[in-house]
Amino acid sequence: MAIQSDYPKAESTKLPAGLAIQPRKFDFDDLEAVPQYWFLNNPILTNIENVFSIIIPAGERFFIRSVRSFEGQVTDPEQKGLIKAFMLQEGLHSQAHTKFNNSMKNFGVDVDRETKYFEKVLRGFERRLPKKTQLGMTAFLEHLTAAGAHGILDNPEFDEMYAPEMLSFWRWHAVEELEHRAVAFDLLKVAKIGYFHRVFSAILVLILLAAPVVKIFRRIMKDDSVTVTREMVKQARETNRKLMGPQVRMSVKYFKPGFHPWDIENPKYLKAWYAAQEATAPEAIALETIEQR
Repeated sequence: MAIQSDYPKAESTKLPAGLAIQPRKFDFDDLEAVPQYWFLNNPILTNIENVFSIIIPAGERFFIRSVRSFEGQVTDPEQKGLIKAFMLQEGLHSQAHTKFNNSMKNFGVDVDRETKYFEKVLRGFERRLPKKTQLGMTAFLEHLTAAGAHGILDNPEFDEMYAPEMLSFWRWHAVEELEHRAVAFDLLKVAKIGYFHRVFSAILVLILLAAPVVKIFRRIMKDDSVTVTREMVKQARETNRKLMGPQVRMSVKYFKPGFHPWDIENPKYLKAWYAAQEATAPEAIALETIEQR
């Protein structure tokens, strides 16, 4: 993999010390070498992650549109810079995930069907819901993705769970989600969205997205020719239980009055990822190894 970071970064006093929003382009080395079941060789776990990848391009475009609706009301130059960097990061995420998603077609996944379906779902939100609610949904979904980013950066055992190329891919995305985790949230104040509307938007998007996401997962599993065994199901349950617990606890913090995304300290291995990039490591490096240097 190769990560290009020759894009302008956005720095601000609104960010934690030592952090900036730095757009980076991710280039795969060899997608054809990525195995079909790249997460613990388990079709259930892999297809759960594949669903997230499939919905990301349309989701990122939805995020950009929801933020752009209120960008013109921003007067602070630093906040304007953070928004622009956020949009560039999201656009680059969409490109990389689209490339990976297209590689799923080699394994019989109807990527075009699922992409069009999810895009239709989000366009339905935009037709029916106020723009303030859409921004509130975006702020909460960014919090969820940041919680997921904590999971992949706080768990060195992922080094053994993921195929190396996919480990690099998801960690790149995770780092940038952490960097811009507060951009949409800080725009809530500009849009005059208070606590109750913020919470309402979060609950609403959980309800509205549950069925479409499950539908995509079921169709992908149905199209998969693999025979699912009890051992696969057991492994998927145990792994999800282990990984999702901390993420769920972090996610519910969003519903506390006075919450702000930067109330949550960044993962301890984030600096290790930065160090790896500065060293221009040609491959995924075990984060715990870097941390000890």
